[in-house]
Amino acid sequence: MADLSPPDPWAGAPPGCVTTVVTRRGRGAEPRGHLALTAENGGLVPWCGPAAVALATGRSYGAAAEMLRASAPAWYPERGPIVTAYWRDLLAALRHAGVEHEVLDAHPDQPRDSLLRFVRGNLAPGWYLLRVTDHFLLLHHQGFGLAMVHDNRHSGALLGARTHGRRKVTHVARLVAGPLPPA
Repeated sequence: MADLSPPDPWAGAPPGCVTTVVTRRGRGAEPRGHLALTAENGGLVPWCGPAAVALATGRSYGAAAEMLRASAPAWYPERGPIVTAYWRDLLAALRHAGVEHEVLDAHPDQPRDSLLRFVRGNLAPGWYLLRVTDHFLLLHHQGFGLAMVHDNRHSGALLGARTHGRRKVTHVARLVAGPLPPA
């Protein structure tokens, strides 16, 4: 039977040759996918605010909704879905969960950029919680204008015109160490 193992890359190296093995750095935590959030929501598509909190904090969709309710009890119903969430409450949920973040200015005195233009500008690589036109999402910017979208309908989808790229950026928070791992 033929040997199907991959060839040894060091075969034929001169004796005494010093070799260095370079390993990839450990990646940050990858958030759960949108299908897991849908399952946690009884098979229904989750709303974007609690979904963004769940993805950033590593908590379940239900726990994320409770964190939003706790941040502003007068604004949210005691039971049922949270349909409309507020930026300040998402930031309060991040603080409560211990997600280190930095709120960035999204150019308030200039016309708002589309998400695609914003990412292709001078945005540093990393994880971001964003509010774009009436929607919350997590964005993992890889650098060189390449970014992946994580929200209530996408799990690591390449940012493009069909994945919210044409929406206008209104609020930005950089997640310093990325999202927390799922609990």
